Amino acid sequence: QPFGGWEGIRDALEDGPVAKQKILFHTADMDPVQFSEGEEDCLYLNIYMNELPDSSRPKKPVMFSIHGGGFIGGSGGFKRAGPDILLYGDVIFVSHNYRLGAFGFLSLENEDAPGNAGLKDQTLALKWVHDNIDSFGGDPNNVTIFGISAGGASVGYHLISPSSRGLFNKGIMQSGFALNPWAIQENPRSNALRLAKHLGCKSEDSHEVFQTLRSASSDDILIAADKLPTDEVVMKRFGLTFVPCVETPGPDAFLTDYPENFMKKGDFAKVPIVLGCCVKEGALFGFVGLNEEKFAIVNENPSFVVPSLLKLKQGSVEEKEAQKEIWDYYLKGSPISWDNLSSYLYCLGDSLFHLGMEQTRKYLLERSSESVYCYLFTNHSNCLCKIMKAKYDDPEEFSRIVTPSETCHAADAAFIYIVHSILPASDLTPASKEARIKQAKAWTSFAYKGDPNCSELEAIWNKNAKDNSCFMDIGTSWNMNQGIPLSARISFWEKLYSKYRSE
Repeated sequence: QPFGGWEGIRDALEDGPVAKQKILFHTADMDPVQFSEGEEDCLYLNIYMNELPDSSRPKKPVMFSIHGGGFIGGSGGFKRAGPDILLYGDVIFVSHNYRLGAFGFLSLENEDAPGNAGLKDQTLALKWVHDNIDSFGGDPNNVTIFGISAGGASVGYHLISPSSRGLFNKGIMQSGFALNPWAIQENPRSNALRLAKHLGCKSEDSHEVFQTLRSASSDDILIAADKLPTDEVVMKRFGLTFVPCVETPGPDAFLTDYPENFMKKGDFAKVPIVLGCCVKEGALFGFVGLNEEKFAIVNENPSFVVPSLLKLKQGSVEEKEAQKEIWDYYLKGSPISWDNLSSYLYCLGDSLFHLGMEQTRKYLLERSSESVYCYLFTNHSNCLCKIMKAKYDDPEEFSRIVTPSETCHAADAAFIYIVHSILPASDLTPASKEARIKQAKAWTSFAYKGDPNCSELEAIWNKNAKDNSCFMDIGTSWNMNQGIPLSARISFWEKLYSKYRSE
């Protein structure tokens, strides 16, 4: 619900508390044994600008940032998503927090806990921007929503939700799409019941389950939620349990059908879009602590390579056929080991990220006449790699996950935000600083005019058309390419999808 306001002048020079969450990785300023951080009172919004508002100047475009973190972590605060780079483009930058994990995405599929509270928090922040940003020099009719990972998937959800229509004018989806299999919760009530059971509830009655959840402390809920992911959930979807879900239709529902069905019908906001991925998204699995034990889990359960998006019955002949096709294509039929780990990670990146990007791109072109710009990010960044590397004692092992010439999931975060808690500006090389400014200018140019082309780019970024697929390779230099990113591997998945999902 909207906050009622305050009297006098509010001291707003520091970030508000982050959303309650398990600490996914410890930064230098944290207690290394601390399990959780944040507060339930977390719905704070931040506004940054280069100069104080002046009614005599034209209103500036607004860039509304939605943070990533798998819907279980992260924040819109200065330390994790500093706006410094994008302010080179002279925009109004807005970031915010939203509820995460079970607090933001648990659903009992009833009025008490319908689900998607975190997405509704985002919509409320968008409504606040629409109603108030002109007082800060921003144009409420020129709002670009953008995000990386879960932030990108959130942009995709706002694209299809009627609740968010008219609240934004452009969108940028980076390494996250509503069509990615990790971004949708398939059995929300079952997940809620399992959580309540870990908290001591012996009933499956919705009212009793709800009362158990309400009476539990936030830390107890986090500890219980941390016990839910099975090996299959960990190795197929990063252990993500509480994420967006389909709700029962009602006046306050955010999502009443699967994202793919909205996109197929063309029932989404028709706005200009930029979308793209990093070349080795699957390297994100380095965070689960890859080792011989993890390899054995997948080798002993080969169906784990079959993504839920194929909707195949567990143990069915079709699932076994798909499993063999995937295993043969990426791993040549061999068990996973350090020697072929890179191929396995490409498999995960393609099924969990890249295919969803291509499906989104196609639906946009088929159902909308607005501009669509596509990219593949290939410029190496130490952002998540720096954190991941600390999990591995052997540098040789880590080099099998991501090499200095490859780009891990969310590598482009360091080129959009200053991630002060991980990669401060003082750690940047002159080349990295220049690359950041170039990308910031492209992103803010898109916010201004719906076109990322600007004088800083050495190549013209062409928009896609039904008969002309193309993408910008964003590396140490920017190069325009014909076709789609990673075309051969995406073609494999499209054929597999067509074979097993034909209706």
